[in-house]
Amino acid sequence: MRDVPMLEFPLDEYEARINKLFGKLEEAGCSAAIMANEENLRYFCDYRTSAWNSEFLYPAMLAAVPGRLVLVTSTRMRPTALATCCLGEEDIFAYDGFGEAASPEVLAGAMADALKRLGADKGRLGLEPGAITRMRVAYNDYKDILAALPGMEPTDFSLYISALREIKSPREIEIIRKNCGNAVEAFKIAVDKVVLGETTEEDFYHNYVAASYDLGSDDFSLQLVVEFGPDRQQPNVVPSSRVYSDPDWCIYADSGPTLKGYASDMIRIAKLKAPTKEQQELFDVCLNCHAACIPMVKPGTQVVDFSRAHDDYMREHGVADICLSMNTSGHGIGQDVHEMPIIKDSFPGKEFEAGMTFAFEPTVIHHEFGQFVIENNYVVTEDGCENMTPQLQYIYVPERS
Repeated sequence: MRDVPMLEFPLDEYEARINKLFGKLEEAGCSAAIMANEENLRYFCDYRTSAWNSEFLYPAMLAAVPGRLVLVTSTRMRPTALATCCLGEEDIFAYDGFGEAASPEVLAGAMADALKRLGADKGRLGLEPGAITRMRVAYNDYKDILAALPGMEPTDFSLYISALREIKSPREIEIIRKNCGNAVEAFKIAVDKVVLGETTEEDFYHNYVAASYDLGSDDFSLQLVVEFGPDRQQPNVVPSSRVYSDPDWCIYADSGPTLKGYASDMIRIAKLKAPTKEQQELFDVCLNCHAACIPMVKPGTQVVDFSRAHDDYMREHGVADICLSMNTSGHGIGQDVHEMPIIKDSFPGKEFEAGMTFAFEPTVIHHEFGQFVIENNYVVTEDGCENMTPQLQYIYVPERS
């Protein structure tokens, strides 16, 4: 391994991750695994490039066998790999035309050759197209890779990778905690700049993003959601030219910046006027859901039990019929804004573990009063749970705060 200048963590961080990857290969009974997902390449070896934004390139892939991890890329992209990737030069395999749209035939042959060079052309081959994973490699290219490796049996390896990534190291948690603080502070800064009758959702978006960068964050993995008014009620709506023209409207923002690849995902509500009785009551239902459910989170707690506690709370408070978060009230955060664990019933036996980071977002949408939610980001500790977004646990009204 090499300690290159652009590495985001010390080498021992990557060594620990790679060694755990080798353990997962053994656990899954795989003789090899290949990975093409941007987040996985950054996680295991810190390979980074702007070419991930291209729909026509595969900048690089990882090939892992017990005891060895290699990066497979093109000769044109090899200098980028040498500048960012912590793997040794002998573990960076470069092929002319690999992953480039003009020479698609190189991809399958290169991956097959790389695995054969690693002594892995028979057995089970771990792949990524599983739960909460984007298929970076096109279906036809996966078919071609498997056709070039007739001795390999494909198997879903994605949950094994997720199991590694969802347990954060102290260094990762430190970055996420700082970035979560930036997310809430950027919201406050953007709200403080709202002018009645002038500020648009797009203005708010620009002010929030600028504040995030000023505070030290460096990117967004999911576009910021901005919503003014009670009548739109569109989860994940993109910001528009709508002007904040009524002080009784809520200002709603969802998502957050990233820092060194680690995402935040918080939701906060604000107004330029004190909330109405109905608005406050609906918000309090969501806020108090945190107080009711989060104390049960600790290592060993079943995720399904936590999910059901949220659902039971919403039923007990008479809002289940307007609750958007029934059976899906949260998700992991990390190298992606939506990761494992997913807070729902779909993964029986899944337990919270120390080092997991997750977002919890009890949400109700009322046809007249609007959308109400407070989304906090948490980290599971050895004996409980820490809120990494403790700021603004209320409807923020600048002149009253």
